[in-house]
This record gives sequence, structure tokens and C-alpha cells, in this order.
Amino acid sequence: MKKGMFFTIDGILAAGIVFATIISASYFYAEEQPTFHVNYMSQDLIDTLSAANVQKIDNKYINSLISAGTITNLGNTVLDQIVEFWAENDIAIANKTVSNVTEPLIPDASGFGVWIDNQAIYTRDKAITKSLMSSKKIISGIAKGQQTAETRKNPPTLFGPVVIEIRVWQ
Repeated sequence: MKKGMFFTIDGILAAGIVFATIISASYFYAEEQPTFHVNYMSQDLIDTLSAANVQKIDNKYINSLISAGTITNLGNTVLDQIVEFWAENDIAIANKTVSNVTEPLIPDASGFGVWIDNQAIYTRDKAITKSLMSSKKIISGIAKGQQTAETRKNPPTLFGPVVIEIRVWQ
């Protein structure tokens, strides 16, 4: 009876050691999946930027542009404002606006870029190792200084339509 008990306990301990070895080895060889899906990130980002109003967004840089008078149309979305800066050839301000607004939204390990009519406005250069996703949106609008009914009578100067493309890669 004692021999059977020792063999049973010995077998259970051996099986436990083998099981623990397999589990611990799988942690070293298993690749961790990304915490977000690149497939959805570009579309979500373009939707967020085209819905967020510059007046209501909580961003110090945008608030400083509003108080300095650089942003005059408080009804613009962030994406509209970026395109407006691009239309006025203020590429540096458009670049800094994109980087300030998107920095908390995109993980540091990911590459990211905004292109307007195939002109790079902002890119976070990271090597593409896994995947690249792109989302596009068409925007047009009235040029700066022509938001009132009086300035629209002579026909207004329009910019666009322009194609905005947001690319996110990993």
C-alpha cells in the first residue's frame, strides 16, 4: 500500500513540474499582441479630429492659438482648422497642431502621419514592421476672412476640395 502511495505522489509531482515548465516556457516564446488595432486607429482618429470642435477641445496649444487670434472661426473642427492652416501656407502651425492634439491619442510605438493632397503635414517616423492603415476624408471650405454674409456675396474664395489622409502603422 505504501509503494502505491509513493508512486502516485511521485507521478503527480512529476506531472506538476512538467506542466509548470510548459506554462513558464510559453511566456518566453509567446509574442504579445498589440494593445490596439491599427485597422481601426486611422479611421477613429480621422473621425475624432473631424468631430472635435476647436472651442471645446481641452488643449493648451489650441487654446493659445485662440487667445492669440490665430484661430478666428471657433466653429471649426480640429481637422477643418488644420486644413485652413494648410490653405494659408501655415504648415508649421498645422504641423504643431496635429502633433499636440494627436500625441496623447497614438501610442509611442506606432508611426503616424497626416497628408493633405499628398503633402506631408506631420509624420512620426517609425519603421513599418507589421501593418499600415490609411483613412481619407474630403474637406472644403471658405477661405479666411470670408465667414460673414457680406464677404460671401462677391463670391468667396474657397479652398478645396482637398483630400486628407491619416496613416497609422506599426
